[in-house]
Amino acid sequence: MATRPTTCGSRIRLTVLLVAAAWLSAAPGGAATAQPPAPGSPAPNFALTTQQNDRLWLTQLRGRAVVLAFGCTGCGACPGVVPRLADVARGLGDAPGRRVFFALVTLDPARDSAAVLREFGRATGLRAPAWILLTEDRAGQVDVVTQRYGIEVRRVGERVQASCAVTLIDAAGGIRARYVPASLGALATDLRALLGLPALP
Repeated sequence: MATRPTTCGSRIRLTVLLVAAAWLSAAPGGAATAQPPAPGSPAPNFALTTQQNDRLWLTQLRGRAVVLAFGCTGCGACPGVVPRLADVARGLGDAPGRRVFFALVTLDPARDSAAVLREFGRATGLRAPAWILLTEDRAGQVDVVTQRYGIEVRRVGERVQASCAVTLIDAAGGIRARYVPASLGALATDLRALLGLPALP
């Protein structure tokens, strides 16, 4: 003879479901945003597709520094970050593309295909090899990267809001620093020191 579930058991199951729902809703898109990797820890590896339609693993850039940022070509997320990074890159002489790479992961991969990123790079002067513009070739790949780097993303209609953090990764693949827009001014000094370049006057 089957037994009926107890009221206590039903309450426990309901509590578990409510906790799980709250956890899933804590981050946009139903995915929890992880804590960003701390300075001194290894940079989480990932593979995405470049503007030249090549598959690239982050570890392939070992031996060179990497400035990792997030944005998009037209979704509105982090609009001031890329121009500031471009200014930093221009102040590094011939180091970009040789000793340091600037990697931009799109937060709008449904629209920012490799071809769109390639044209965006041409129009804005973000040219390879100094600039690596990254998108996904399978849905969900960019979400994995944003979670690994603690980037909070929220989509409102066709616009994207994000936490806009920039991560500096050294040649050994370690996290050196993380910047938000308010602290991004320190990147140029930190990067020059990392590359062994003279300090700015």
